[in-house]
Amino acid sequence: MIQPRSVACLPALLALLWLGAGSSVSPAFAGTPVIIHAGHLVSEPGKPPTHHQSIVVVDGKITAIQDGFVPGEQVIDLKDAWVIPGLIDMHTHVTDVLDLERPIEGTFVHAYTGRPAAIALAMLPRLQQLLLSGITTIRNLGDPSSTTYDVRDAIRAGAVVGPRMVAIEPQIAVDGGDYDASRWGVRADLERYVANRGNCTGAVQCAKVVREEVQRGADVIKFRQAGAPFLNPRIKMVESIEEIHAVIDTAHQLDRRVAVHVVGSPEFLHAAIEAGADSIEHGPLDARAIELMKQRGTAFTPTLLAVKLVAPDLLPAASRSLLAAYRGGVRIVYGTDLGIFGPERIHEEFALMAAAGLPPEQVLRAATVNAAIALGKAESLGSLAAGKTADLVALKVDPLSRIDALGDPAQVVFVMKDGRVYRAGP
Repeated sequence: MIQPRSVACLPALLALLWLGAGSSVSPAFAGTPVIIHAGHLVSEPGKPPTHHQSIVVVDGKITAIQDGFVPGEQVIDLKDAWVIPGLIDMHTHVTDVLDLERPIEGTFVHAYTGRPAAIALAMLPRLQQLLLSGITTIRNLGDPSSTTYDVRDAIRAGAVVGPRMVAIEPQIAVDGGDYDASRWGVRADLERYVANRGNCTGAVQCAKVVREEVQRGADVIKFRQAGAPFLNPRIKMVESIEEIHAVIDTAHQLDRRVAVHVVGSPEFLHAAIEAGADSIEHGPLDARAIELMKQRGTAFTPTLLAVKLVAPDLLPAASRSLLAAYRGGVRIVYGTDLGIFGPERIHEEFALMAAAGLPPEQVLRAATVNAAIALGKAESLGSLAAGKTADLVALKVDPLSRIDALGDPAQVVFVMKDGRVYRAGP
């Protein structure tokens, strides 16, 4: 018999976990300047690198970047390394890693009904691995287990190690869509235990679920298009225009940005962009969508590695869509769809973006400057300058000539988040 879960114990559980098992974590040097000697510095990806720079960090913030290697009481020697801003993954699902050889339904039933403490504990090594690979911020766009908010808050409190999280637990979706309980293969009387609390029908109900999720703690809203048009091209979309507007308008009214999962249906895609979607996830995009996105400043997260693993025949079209979007002036952001695979493969997304035709500096920009803009956090993240958060990553090699080194723990020699050192050495 499937029993309803309780997550009330999670905050206390997470508070007991030790900080950073297996990582190299520095204390915060309160009030004491920490000076980083950067041999090669890409302070704002998209602009030329500089060399022999000193980055001054005080209480988690960059206070100055100076020419030359200036002396100090606390000095970090990265003279032989390439220093870049902390990387941002705009599309993750850290709760679980799917087994693509097994039916997906089993994974979701486990996520809804499994023991929340076990799911949260399994999440922690993935988060630590992401951070040690140079990912200092993630946008986590869906978690059926409903454990992410507690883990996010534990990271913020310093109880566990991981990237800072911008998160939502349920994906907002219409009844009869991808997350309808009827598709998970359980008896009808048990469907309530595998129900997505983000499901809705009609504008009033869709506005209600967005308001409720923001109240529960959502930093962002994920709106998932039903997949029926992908399976049957004669179906243009399942959602109504009123439902699309209700989700996006309510989120914006509550100061939350909206990431929209699309499956290639032009009708839904155009309607979501025109309604004010802040980013489009996956694609592909047609010419009209690219034109609308450029006009409205809508970001695009292509998730090419997920396409390669789930539907490899579609990768060439997805790569062409990415290149067309870039050439059309759309802001491209890096996102892996981690959860379809584990953290050890995140560097492959960088290589696929470059193989699609993006210049290396734009690939790096997608994971830094562009991502920070799309998050609404460009004032603190995405580049290195006085006044910004001290999120820094150093690599053994020049990432602009070895783009696949980004996110590769074998190439990362240093990670700092919020002025704290989490990795110092190979």
